[in-house]
Amino acid sequence: MDLFSHSWLPFLYQYSFGLLIFGGGLFAIFKAYGPKQLWGEYKTLVVALVWGFIYVTSIHLLMTIAALNDAPWLYLVILSGYIMTTLFLSRYVR
Repeated sequence: MDLFSHSWLPFLYQYSFGLLIFGGGLFAIFKAYGPKQLWGEYKTLVVALVWGFIYVTSIHLLMTIAALNDAPWLYLVILSGYIMTTLFLSRYVR
């Protein structure tokens, strides 16, 4: 059974096009507002958006690795990442 085409190819397709669309949207916003206004007013929001993309991608990556390698302990890594992100966002984003 070819595991690459059934598990990794959709992952690469989804997040490569997602990164292209997400990056294009951020680039359009950056060009529309300009660097000074964007970083002055919306720095926290942009950082949260980028972190969210990285976070969701890493959750999907870890779940795929855990499923293919029969490593259920990786779900504890995902849970700890969720807890750390929740604590960080509840403390620093107001």
